Formats: sequence, structure tokens, C-alpha cells
Amino acid sequence: MALYAEPRAFLLEEEFPHSSPEALALRQVADNGVDDPPAIRAVDRLHESAVRLSASDIHLEPTLAGGRVRLRVDGILREIEQLPRELFHPVVSRVKLLAAMDIAERRLPQDGRYLLDRGGRNLDARVSSMPTIAGEKLVIRLLDMQAQVPGLAALGMGVAMLARYRRVIHAAHGFIVVCGPTGSGKTTTLYASLAERNVDGQHICTVEDPVEVQMTGVAQVQVNPKAGLTFASALRAFLRQDPNVIMLGEMRDAESAGVAMSAALSGQLVMTTLHASDAPRAIERLVEFGLDRHTLAAGLSAIVSQRLVRRLCLHCRSKGCARCDGSGYRGRIAIFEYFPMTSDVRSAVARSQTAVELAGLAARSGYEPMIREGFQLVAHGETSRSELERVLGSGNSE
Repeated sequence: MALYAEPRAFLLEEEFPHSSPEALALRQVADNGVDDPPAIRAVDRLHESAVRLSASDIHLEPTLAGGRVRLRVDGILREIEQLPRELFHPVVSRVKLLAAMDIAERRLPQDGRYLLDRGGRNLDARVSSMPTIAGEKLVIRLLDMQAQVPGLAALGMGVAMLARYRRVIHAAHGFIVVCGPTGSGKTTTLYASLAERNVDGQHICTVEDPVEVQMTGVAQVQVNPKAGLTFASALRAFLRQDPNVIMLGEMRDAESAGVAMSAALSGQLVMTTLHASDAPRAIERLVEFGLDRHTLAAGLSAIVSQRLVRRLCLHCRSKGCARCDGSGYRGRIAIFEYFPMTSDVRSAVARSQTAVELAGLAARSGYEPMIREGFQLVAHGETSRSELERVLGSGNSE
């Protein structure tokens, strides 16, 4: 069974006319034999390894000798293969061909996509190229568009935290922020939140880049800046359609932040993700986007911060075995912290108190840094102290 679809299935006439440089480059590659059996077999092999190991990303990285291939498994990059120079460049061209990218262009970053057939389920492969001093580097992000959205209870929140979070996501309006670094599971938390609100009689919509999972009954929009469809413009358009719940895939700029907060204050429930190190510092990040502190104090409902730590392999408990591919870990588990927007916290936000001061004040209402939850997982044998320090930093140890 083919693990990918041929690129011609994705080349739309209006996107790549026959006379365009992209189309000419594709034909030139085919004529020059770049699309030869060794490159095809190598790309097939990479896809098979990625699917077998449940990798989230494939990295093709140039080296002096050719290139190396690394897979991101459970958040960790793992080298699986070295490719000689005579094979690495054809493999890069093969992937770019599949993703309908301009193969002749190696000086500028590009983006593309193609589909992988995973035993009847389609994986959306998002390709990003970057010219480096050693050559062109590709990263292929693998998204299972038909993945099952987990229930909130399955995410790993504590009982008390889950009850508080459920109250805010079922509110008629508000502004919920889920923060953490890339790959910390923020979008999964928002999808699980939407799944609880996805009922008849409600208009639920999302603005994402990319749309990672397709949800029945939810109007999902993929942004397209080249066509003028940005986060802010899509948000404004949705607001004219009387939504109940809006999910903004990521808070990226002042314009989208302002529109999202305006929607929350106007009667919609808005959920978004944000890159911030912890929940109290998320407020500082929102201020950096230009949001007024008094507006934040009035509009914010709750802030959740999270990370993903690797779970110890149940069969070897960190020694390494065939089931965990020698890593000692298999799968990941989330750790959370919930920052409540109590009346005291809102007043402190409006008074421009620091993140440290806000954390101390919120602690009176049950706020605990996620390191506490992490140590509980270590005590219960779910993960290791070294893994917790890797994710949160050794400076967070108590």
C-alpha cells in the first residue's frame, strides 16, 4: 500500500499553471531522474519508520557527508539514519516534489503539504524548508486529521482542577488561555474543551494554522495569509455570524489579540493558546501584545499552563527494552497548572503587579506551580525526576 499520494493529485491548475516556474521545475526534476527508485525507496523507508514509531516530525538535515534523518518521538529527536550526499539531495527533492514545492528554489524558505496513507487513515504531512549554510533542511510535520479527540478527563488534570476548568469552558462568555511551548499539548486541550461544548444549538468555530484534527459540527478555518485570510480577518468574519464559542489556534500578534479580547467582552467564549513559560507570565505576554491591563482584568476567565513529560515504560521502567525501542519511556503524560482569575487577582492585574506577586496571590485560591504535580508523578512511578528536570528545567526542582 502506498504511504503517500503522488504530487499531481495536489497540483491545482490555478495554483500551478503549466507555464509557471513551479510546474517547469517539477517537470525538470522528473526529466533529470531525481524521481528515481533509490530516492523513492528512501522516502518510503522514512515514512514507514515515522508511522511505526508514531513520530510527530521527520527532520532531514544536511551535513558535510550528506545528511541525517531524525524523528521526533515523544518530544525527543532521535537519529535513525545517515544518508550519503548522492542520496540526501534526491530525497529532499522527492519530498519537495510530493509537497508541490518549487524544487529549483533553494535560497528561500518554503511550505508545502502532501498526504500519507496510514492503513486507511490519512496523515497530513506539512513540509517546511529552510536554507542553511550546509544546505537545505526539511521538517515534515505529521498530523492525523482523523485522530480521536480525547475527553477532558483523559488529559490528566486533577479532580479539583478539572472541575474548575469545566466551569469556565461551559460559561456563556469569557477568555481562556492555554499556554506552554511548542509541542506541549495545548491544542489537544483546546480540542478536548471544544468537544465538551460541541452540542446541538451552538455555533462553534475555529481559526487555526494548521487545522490539526477535523471535528464534526465545528466550523474550522485554515488561515491563508497569502490570500489575505489572517487570524484577525477570519475572527472578524466569524463575529458577524453570531458564534457561541471561538477557538483561536494561537495568539500571534496584537491585532488578533485585540479582536479576540473584544469578542470575549462582547459575549462570546474565546479559547486560545499562547507561548508563555507559565500561567502568571502569560499575563505579561498578553500585555506585550498591547492588551490593556484593565481589559485583561475584566475579560480573562482562566489561564492553564501545561507540559508533556515522557511516561516510564511499563515493561522495563527506564532500563530500555524492545517495546520502548530502548528509550525507557513509552508515551507521554500532561502536567498542568491552573491560574484562577479571582476578584483579588483581577484587581492585582489591573494594578500592574508582577508575575511573582500574582502567583503568590493566586496561591491563596489554590494555584500551584506544575512542578508540584510533576513530583507527584515521580512519586507514583509515572515518570522520572530526570525527565521532569529536562522538561521544566533543573532550576524548578524543590
